[in-house]
Amino acid sequence: MPVFEFQAIDQEGKPHKGVLHGTSLDVVAQQLAAKGWSIQNLQMASSVGDPLADQPMAPRGANPPVQMERPLQAGRVQMDTNAQSVSGVKLEHLGFFFRQFGTMLNAGINPAQAFKTLAGQSSSPGLKAILFEMSDSVVEGRGVSEGFERYPHVFTPLMLSMVRTGEEGGFLAEQCNRLADYIQRDVELRNLIRRETAYPKMVLGASALIIIGTNIFIKSMGKSGGIGAPLMIWFTFLALVVAGYIFFKYALRNQAVLKGWNNFVLALPVFGNIAMGFSMAKFGRAFGALWNSGVPLSKATRLAADACGNEALREKMYPAAAQLDSGQGVADTFMMTGAFSPITLDMMRTGEATGNMNEMMEKVAEYYEDESTTKARQSALFLGVFCLLAVGAYVAYIVISFYTGYYGGLGGAL
Repeated sequence: MPVFEFQAIDQEGKPHKGVLHGTSLDVVAQQLAAKGWSIQNLQMASSVGDPLADQPMAPRGANPPVQMERPLQAGRVQMDTNAQSVSGVKLEHLGFFFRQFGTMLNAGINPAQAFKTLAGQSSSPGLKAILFEMSDSVVEGRGVSEGFERYPHVFTPLMLSMVRTGEEGGFLAEQCNRLADYIQRDVELRNLIRRETAYPKMVLGASALIIIGTNIFIKSMGKSGGIGAPLMIWFTFLALVVAGYIFFKYALRNQAVLKGWNNFVLALPVFGNIAMGFSMAKFGRAFGALWNSGVPLSKATRLAADACGNEALREKMYPAAAQLDSGQGVADTFMMTGAFSPITLDMMRTGEATGNMNEMMEKVAEYYEDESTTKARQSALFLGVFCLLAVGAYVAYIVISFYTGYYGGLGGAL
């Protein structure tokens, strides 16, 4: 079984180096992610003379078998050591790369030359470095998917699976175009979510500025006493902002915390349906693309579950992969997980019966994108109006308190 070397950071921030065994790099990456470790570097190691070469990989859900931790071996080729220093790459740049790479392969251009040409055209420094190294890797006889495996922080397991399937089946150019389509839709969905949540974010920010500005103006008039929020309220507000930043920035990196948060969001009356819809849309896009690419059904299920963006739903979906290997129907197996909506299951049954699962999953994604967009827009408008009314009431209170105190003091003076 292949041996992989890794560098990772655990949930407490402690660095780790070691070796793991697995059928492929994406399987090992999923093992480390299941343990809650943040992968810094992951690459194939030399298994010659390795005392751990015959030890099997533990199944997902169990603790990854980190049998030995040791420094990385010296003497590795330069292109492997350089992989540690390449930064992340935006999805937009990856989508453009896969589109152009597929077009060049269809035109009969040698992969090594295509990598070199696209590296010179890329505006992403990280991707440029990767493509130059990929050109050298292909010249030395390595496969495209083998080269991509050395950059798990750039190429996701879904991308690697589609590239490997296309490479083994002789239709890599077609797979690259499918990947470009998938990435484009994923980027559009992410931008859609950002747009629909931008309005309430701006309203909340403007509300805080208005309240603070009003208090500063009143204080500059030399008036106090019952005007503006007490100091304790402002300290509480600031503490909540800081706590929220820490929670969303750092705490959600923990798998257990993320799962609990996702379960909480799904239980909310309105926002739960929105989150569910976007997760079904992401799953549908990924599952349809993997199905159409010829990726094995159980593996496609796991990768699509990873792509749904919801840890609570992902954990429910994963057991279905093992049951699909036994030959059970897709829709019936997914129904037993309790993670899928009735509409998604009905579309799956139709796709399974007619043989066009990819089209059905695309329709599922389109339906939930439209529905979730409408609900997100309505929720954003409602939240914006609520914030404006709250700010208006607060400002009115301040103004009334100011003039009441002002004229009351003036009457007392007379």
